[in-house]
Amino acid sequence: MALENWTLHDLRRTLATNLGRRQVLPHVIEHILNHKGASLTDIGEIYNLYSNVKEKREVLQMWSNHIEWLIKQAADDALAA
Repeated sequence: MALENWTLHDLRRTLATNLGRRQVLPHVIEHILNHKGASLTDIGEIYNLYSNVKEKREVLQMWSNHIEWLIKQAADDALAA
């Protein structure tokens, strides 16, 4: 399968879209993407130093599990063909 006009940025977009679909809170997605949250004010950025490490770890583990499942499904389909 050819992917025309594909860039690495598409991986970020795919991740953000799929995390949103899984009801991951937008600020956690923003932290994972290392974006400045649109909802944060300059004051909020100065005073809120919480890094969301626990939340990011949990979400990225969930995403890793999903990718592993997709790979297993593809391998199973290939064996069945």
